[in-house]
Formats: sequence, C-alpha cells, structure tokens
Amino acid sequence: MLWDYIFVGGGLSASVVSNRLHHLDPALKILVIEAGANANNDPSIIYPNSTNLIGGEYDWKYQTIPQVHLDNRQFDFDLWGDTVGDHRWSYAGLLPYMKLTETAPVHDPAEHGSKGPMHIQGIVSTNREFPLRNKTLQSWQAVGVHPLPNNDGNAGNPLGIGDLFENKIQGRREIADNVFNLAGITVLTETLVSKILLSTPKSHHQSPEATGVQLVNGTKIQGKEIILAAGAIRTAQLLMLSGIGPSDELHKFKIPVVLNQPEVGKNFADHGLFGALWSLKDPSAGYAIGSSNPLFNEPQYGWGTPADFLVSTGITDKAGLAAAIEKDEGKKPDPKKHPLLKRDRTFNEHVFQYAGTPDGSAVTFALINLLPTSRGSVTLKSANINDVPNIDPNYHATEVDKFVAREGIRLQIAFANSNATVIGRDIIAGELGAPGFNETFTTKSTDAYIDARIAAGLGSTFHPMGTAAMGKVVDTNLRVKGINKLRIVDTSVFPVVITAHLQVATYATAYQAADIIYNSNKCSK
Repeated sequence: MLWDYIFVGGGLSASVVSNRLHHLDPALKILVIEAGANANNDPSIIYPNSTNLIGGEYDWKYQTIPQVHLDNRQFDFDLWGDTVGDHRWSYAGLLPYMKLTETAPVHDPAEHGSKGPMHIQGIVSTNREFPLRNKTLQSWQAVGVHPLPNNDGNAGNPLGIGDLFENKIQGRREIADNVFNLAGITVLTETLVSKILLSTPKSHHQSPEATGVQLVNGTKIQGKEIILAAGAIRTAQLLMLSGIGPSDELHKFKIPVVLNQPEVGKNFADHGLFGALWSLKDPSAGYAIGSSNPLFNEPQYGWGTPADFLVSTGITDKAGLAAAIEKDEGKKPDPKKHPLLKRDRTFNEHVFQYAGTPDGSAVTFALINLLPTSRGSVTLKSANINDVPNIDPNYHATEVDKFVAREGIRLQIAFANSNATVIGRDIIAGELGAPGFNETFTTKSTDAYIDARIAAGLGSTFHPMGTAAMGKVVDTNLRVKGINKLRIVDTSVFPVVITAHLQVATYATAYQAADIIYNSNKCSK
C-alpha cells in the first residue's frame, strides 16, 4: 500500500496535523507510527502530577551528557517570523491558530479562543485558590512584580503575575490524540522507525526524495510524503541515521551521507529548571499540601499544580546584563539594537508551589530560565536507533545565563527571606539548603554560592527545541531543505527560543503545518 502521508511520531504534533488533514480530505490515506504504547486510559497519564511519570514506562529516560557549566512572548514569535523572513510565523500569523486550539476561561476575544477543542482550567475557574494566595500576591508586589490585566499571562505580554492555567478539565488531562480524533487514520503503536527511505537522484540537478520508512524489524513502508513528528531529540537522530546531517558525524558511524547538513542536531535549547525547598514557620497553619488542612481534601485541590500564580520577570539590572553579554560576545552590546536589551524580555519564570515535603512543612520555589542563550546539541551515540543519542543542552555555558539565574534566585530570596514581604516576615522560616552545601540561600548569599547551587541542582523542564531549525534545516513550509517529500512539524523547527511552555506554540505550529501541507499538495495536483 502507498500511503499519502506517513507520520513518524504519534504525539501532539502528529495528532493535530493528521487529524486536520483527514478533516480537510477524508479520502487521504494517513499512517501514524508511534514507538510508545497507547496509554490514553492510564490514570497516571490522564491525571498526571509533576513527578509520577518520570522514570516510568512512558519515559524515554533520556539522560544528558555530563554538564560542565552548570520582551515578551509576542516578541518571541515576531523574532521567529523576522528570522525566517515569513510573516506566517510571527505572532499575528500564529495567533489565529492559538485561538483555534483553545476554549479558555478568560474572556478576551482578541487573544483567546472560546470554541476550540482544548479546554483550559484556571485556579479561579476551578475554585481552588490556596490559603496563601493573597499573601503571595502581596509579597510579589512588595518586590516590584505586579499583576497582569485579568491576571492573564497568556495574552502576548506575560511580564508580571498571572494566574496558573493548565490544559485540563477538572484535573483530567486533555490528550491530543483523544481531543483530535484519529478515526479514519491508521495508527501503529509500539513500532519504532529506524530510518527514512531516500531515493538516489538520477542526476546532480535533482534532490533525493523521501519514499518511505524502514522499521527496526526491517519492514519497509512506502509513502508519498514523510512527516517527522518525533520531537527535537528523536527527529534529529532519525535524520542523521538516514544520512541527513553533519558529514563528519555520519562518517564516525559509517552512515552513507545523503545530504551534508551541518545544522541538524545543532541549536538545541531547553529551559533549565531549578528548585529549592523553603520551610514554613508554622506547618500546623495548613498552608501546604500534606498538612492537616481539610481544605485540601476537596477534590479540586488535586486537579493540578499546587500554585496560584505563574510569575514572569525580566532583568532590572540592565548594566549587569550588558556586562554579561560583553563577556560572551567580546564587545559592548548596543542597548538600542541588541535583542536582549532593546526591549523588556521574559527571562525567568517563578512558581511558588504550596507543596514540598509529605508532611506539609515546606514549600517549593521553582525557577525556570525561559530565555537561555546557551545552545547545545544532539549527536549520535551509534548507528542504532535503539541507542539514545548524546543529548547536550549545554546549560549555563554563557555568562548571560548565569547572570539571569542569579537575578532570579535573588528575587526569590527577597520574596521568601526578607522582612519586606509578608511571606518573608510571617510565613517562611528559611531555605533548607542542599546536600553537599553547608549554607542556605539568604539575603547574604554570594554570587559564587548561588552559581554553585544552580550548577549542582539545575535540571530540565523537558522543553527541547531547535535541532532542525527553520531557515537552516527546514524552509518556512516545513520542508527539509535539499530533500523532497520530507517535512518536520515538531519543536525541532523552532529557530528561536520561545519564552513559554511549548504546548501552545506546538499546537499553533501543527495547525499551521496542516494548512501548509494540504494547500501545497492541493496546488500541486
């Protein structure tokens, strides 16, 4: 059988694009190949918390190589559009697709959808404000961070205090391939693709063409167009195993070079995550999950992350940021032209979570670096698809990233360990420290101590992106440059860092991808 489209990867991107293509033309023969099992009825998937899947059967258990360094979102998308020279990938170009995706609890027709398939729940809309909500809000304001209009951090400008929103209905996760029905689409689960099948050009004037995929068992499946949706790590690996990538990398493992593409696997970025535990002065007051507070027995308090707000902040010390940029780039930056200086950007996200220890005696403060300037790579470990590739996010390789993280931690210290805030005065006893360190975070913490703590404790938010960047590896129609009939529709194609959790950007990319693919093939008929 010759499929019209073969998708490699069955996650969010493939679910949305295949569903939309089938909706536009039900006669299309579409195959989705997913390496994992169907877990849509597993309670740990349907009702996830932040840890119950890590290391489990649905986790690829990716490990990074040892790390030696350890303005707003509208602007991010406009930078994307400018970088690739295509307005479709700007904020204005992607916003209609973002709105098509959602049914939001916030009434703001200019920025949010109200009839989309994905439902969004908020703290207020689910009636689960936490006991420390007002004190938390007051404390953020005391350190110079202020509420956003309607407490909405998802309306283009997130700098400030926004309510926490999640893609759930009464705690039940909205899974892409449930919401975007795959009826009429053939799905193979627990099936691993080992490489893309590529034709040999008949002349130097022609490009290789993707003709199908080969499974690990040797089975070959033919398709008119192959669409990679395996994620920023596996997509890069699969390209290289198929002979598309840096020639020196392919030669190491005796992989025939079909296309020397040095940028495959490069430009890898991830949002670094650092968390610290802070003890409560009076655990019996019932401020945290795990305490005896009967409020937490109400079902809605188990429906999502135990936090009231997502707080996004920029950098107030512009001179310090400029000095860090100069160290990285070797010259003084022009504050009117440099993308990190010419306007306020979202550098850090803070999540003050009312949970930390099983007995409710501590809370967690998480810091996420949303705008890393460090870039890493995905490279091959072997020529075997079963061997997870080398994953190097290259966290904190730049002075800018270190400076930004220090600024974020110092703001959290001011919030939680200062008499200037009600949380610092009345609620928090102090930070609990970390193994191997003889001191804790205080207002007297040195840069060296903060750097050391972050280097020891920084982890991933699992937001990989950029390894097949648009403009370098794919064009603005998502076609792999130099290869016919091969596209990529996942976060690999993001050419710039998106200073947000990647779900909405991925949905918008997938929606637009479906329109691009359908219209381009419709025109070619």
